[in-house]
Amino acid sequence: MTQPQQQQPPPVPPPPLGPQPPGGGGGPAGGGGGGGGGGGVQVRCAGCRMILSVAPGVTEFVCPTCKLPQMLPPELMSRAHQKALISSSSSTASSPAAAAAPPPPPPLLPPPPSLPPPGPQVPAHGIDPTKIQLPCANCRALLNVPHGLARFNCPQCRVDLAVDVSKLKQFAPGPPALPPPPPPPEEVNEVAIEVEREEDEGGTAGETFTDYRPPKLSIGPPHPDPIVETSSLSAVQPPEPTYDLVIKDDLELSNSLSCLQIETLVYACQRHLHLLPSGARAGFFIGDGAGVGKGRTIAGLIWENWHHGRRKAVWISVGSDLKFDASRDLMDVGASCVVVHPLNKLPYSKLDSKTNNIREGVIFLTYSSLIASSEKGRSRLQQLVQWCGPNFDGLIIFDECHKAKNLVPEAGSQPTRTGEAVVEIQARLPEARVVYCSATGASEPRNMGYMVRLGLWGAGTSFLDFRDFLGANFPHLTC
Repeated sequence: MTQPQQQQPPPVPPPPLGPQPPGGGGGPAGGGGGGGGGGGVQVRCAGCRMILSVAPGVTEFVCPTCKLPQMLPPELMSRAHQKALISSSSSTASSPAAAAAPPPPPPLLPPPPSLPPPGPQVPAHGIDPTKIQLPCANCRALLNVPHGLARFNCPQCRVDLAVDVSKLKQFAPGPPALPPPPPPPEEVNEVAIEVEREEDEGGTAGETFTDYRPPKLSIGPPHPDPIVETSSLSAVQPPEPTYDLVIKDDLELSNSLSCLQIETLVYACQRHLHLLPSGARAGFFIGDGAGVGKGRTIAGLIWENWHHGRRKAVWISVGSDLKFDASRDLMDVGASCVVVHPLNKLPYSKLDSKTNNIREGVIFLTYSSLIASSEKGRSRLQQLVQWCGPNFDGLIIFDECHKAKNLVPEAGSQPTRTGEAVVEIQARLPEARVVYCSATGASEPRNMGYMVRLGLWGAGTSFLDFRDFLGANFPHLTC
């Protein structure tokens, strides 16, 4: 009689690695059994973890290294082998020998695949991690409010809101969510741009810009381009408008000026109704940025004063070719009857003489012409003063007025003739309605010396004179 052979435990299926590429490597695994499908496969040994290459058609094999009997997982077998394996398992389970056999050891699971390191968490669209989100108490809009800001205006409904520090915890930002798809650009109404951070003595960093809309006027169409202002400027409310435009109905019909430009007209005309303690008429400064349309705003001012009988105006700019732009702006606002006279084309004789015969309209000249004179000593400035008359209360527009900024130069330099001429014509025509216009009107306080009609120094102010005004501390004055 032969001694019965000791029954071996059934083979353990190793974890699959996938199909073997042509000419695959790894140690060969031998074994019996059955035909299989196409090319071989590579598996990892359940015992020693070595990568094995299993030949096509082989379903059971022994690891050549650790001698552990194994078989292919069902998902790597052909359909015929899977059916045979199932029938063999059922017959083995019904036999007494199989019932006495110990259960096979559990297969060793492969280590979890290494995942790439998590990327930076991206906050949801519209959420700025440097700010806290607070709902508006009026319109319920969710607003991004900088930390430390005590009061602000809602950019949607313009309601003045106060920040309650005791309730900030409930609005603290939670864990960032997955970003939703970005909305179409046309649906973005509010402009909130975090510009380059700049450390300064005040400890503030960066500046936030928001959409600007006239807070107290609703005349005219929206501006065609988005206009923004800084949060610090938006915290200051403009005065109540009390001036009623004569050309308001015409502007609403023609839509030639936007609501922003009409707002400038109202406040400029309203300011011109006041007199300074010195007796001179108060002036107005237009500091709109490039591209807002300051030329058309000036044309609107000329047209408004024309309807009040003030049919003489002086427009000083940087180039004589801008005369054509001035004529175009006047036509755009409906003032085609207002004639623009280029001073450089006229002789030095009196403008209202028989030679020139200019009784009304706009005298257009450059800052170079303002300081020019003839060989006989006649100056353009004197020519303008004589044409306007001593009781002149029309407009004098200093377009690109930063050309006169060197009235008070740095130490060791002399004042420019342009700055002196700008101050002189204002002094000789005290009733004139002065408008300063520039996107860069005051890069530093000393460049504002020619703006004598703003009422920032002198009688009735906090500064005795311009020198006293310069002695004040203006660390953030930039225009």
